Amino acid sequence: MAIVMAMANMLAAGGKGLDWCWRRFCGLLPGGGGGTVMPSSKIDLPDADVVTEAREAAQEQQRAADYILSSPERVAQAWAQASPEHRDTIPLTKLTPDQIDWLEVHLSDDQLKVLASEKSERKVAEALAGREDVIFGLPSVGQTKKKSDPILSDRIAAFRAGGLEKPPAYVH
Repeated sequence: MAIVMAMANMLAAGGKGLDWCWRRFCGLLPGGGGGTVMPSSKIDLPDADVVTEAREAAQEQQRAADYILSSPERVAQAWAQASPEHRDTIPLTKLTPDQIDWLEVHLSDDQLKVLASEKSERKVAEALAGREDVIFGLPSVGQTKKKSDPILSDRIAAFRAGGLEKPPAYVH
């Protein structure tokens, strides 16, 4: 019955009938192949200028990212400026294990804000190198432990607070 209908449609529609017949015949076969539609011969592509502008913008973004992460001090500042959720996206490959430990473990949130707001890359580089008291309010990389020889004012404060649980506020 399908073959008879196909022949009738083919005669009635001319070239279009042949296409309908072919689709119908393939649809009747097991595993059949009917129903696929060829894409249109005209494809919407963006304008060449749009593609060029997008490529240039992507290259500029990559250059900016490369510049930001080009030195250890810039990496440390970028890590300190990032939110805690986005810090995992910053590669710390330019830092030594001691510097990574200093950033992730030893610095508090307030100290990270100080590091993020530091304008001088030279000071950040010296703090990463371990030079003491470079950035006010921020210990350097090797300075995280308490000094073994306390200064005189620390010894006086410890003596005055001798038997007290909490020293008075005016001691420091």
